[in-house]
Amino acid sequence: MASSVPKWRRQPHERPAQILDAALDVFAEKGFHEARMDEIAESAGITKGTIYLYFESKEELFLAMVRTGFAEWVNLLPQITFEPGQDLEELGRDLGRTFLETLENPRFVKLIPVVLGELNHLPALKQIYREEIMPKANFHLAELLELGMQLGVMKRLDAVAAARCLFGMYFGFILTQEVLGAKEITPMSRETIADTITTVYFRGILAENGEAR
Repeated sequence: MASSVPKWRRQPHERPAQILDAALDVFAEKGFHEARMDEIAESAGITKGTIYLYFESKEELFLAMVRTGFAEWVNLLPQITFEPGQDLEELGRDLGRTFLETLENPRFVKLIPVVLGELNHLPALKQIYREEIMPKANFHLAELLELGMQLGVMKRLDAVAAARCLFGMYFGFILTQEVLGAKEITPMSRETIADTITTVYFRGILAENGEAR
């Protein structure tokens, strides 16, 4: 339900989020290069000068929008732990459902094509992935998988590659189902996707008879 409070009457502490929301809408429609700051300001219900109180340039605003869009998903990973004796497959299934809940957010779905469209034009996007997303997401999950290998419940594999494979399966589903619209042809519940990916992934890497190879 839309807020009944006019945008121009909102409190100053709400303005950065207000600007970022408007920026996503405009960047998604126009692309980075065609979008204008005055259009973003109009969408946010503020003056263009107000944007520059929080963001020095259009590129800084765009990158802040990307960081904010990925923050919920990226910050989810460091909270995940694995204890000896815990069912790793069940942990993966629970994690998968949480992944999907985050990735299916309409704002995140809108963000994906915007980022993909600008990867070759804004080098800072790749830097954000390498320096901010990978350490918190890919490398942290790799550490959990490495622990599973050390405990003998998983086959010995390259942990970083294995982590990226798991992420790839989920992002592949979001890209095809949500961004490309495949859900109109093959609708699937969150539970179905998470259960299928977990089964395919973990049944392929769990050690046989509880012994590591």
